[in-house]
Amino acid sequence: MSILASYREKEELMRKLKEEMRKMEENTQLKKELTFKQEIESVLDKHERSVRDLAEIFGLNAEAPSKSSGRGNRRTRKLKIYVNPNTQERIETRGGNQKQLKEWKAQYGSDTVEGWVVEERD
Repeated sequence: MSILASYREKEELMRKLKEEMRKMEENTQLKKELTFKQEIESVLDKHERSVRDLAEIFGLNAEAPSKSSGRGNRRTRKLKIYVNPNTQERIETRGGNQKQLKEWKAQYGSDTVEGWVVEERD
């Protein structure tokens, strides 16, 4: 594609974007949201606070809360479902301390058995 054709394509994209922006600016819902945002920002400026302070006041964390099992700060392990291709036997476990899983790993090797994972879920 020539530089001129690329330039014209970009011009057309800009024209379309400007038209979309013009239509959005006429939207009353957008106007309400922008007004709300400006009012919040002015209140924050007046009280010399930041959005982070506001989130902290209302107990909103930027990070999603991690699942906990009630044992401190440890997250719950994912459930792994193993299927032995030789016997079609199925094991569902959240940890590696499962008797049959240990036997499989001793017999077939850990890497091989980890390849038998058919599903992982929270």
